[in-house]
Amino acid sequence: MSGIRMIWLALMLQLAVVVGLGGGLLARLDGATPAHAVLVGAGAFSGTMLLLLTMASFLERR
Repeated sequence: MSGIRMIWLALMLQLAVVVGLGGGLLARLDGATPAHAVLVGAGAFSGTMLLLLTMASFLERR
């Protein structure tokens, strides 16, 4: 894997972590239990990562 792809992957991972943390924090502030807030954050992380990887794959094929 080339160096530039690793940098993009690291940036995508960081963005997904921030979105996941934000989603979990907002769920917790809304009154969710800690376990439910973790699940909401994990869902936000995985959805963001899936979207970013799909976009990267689409742009690479063009």
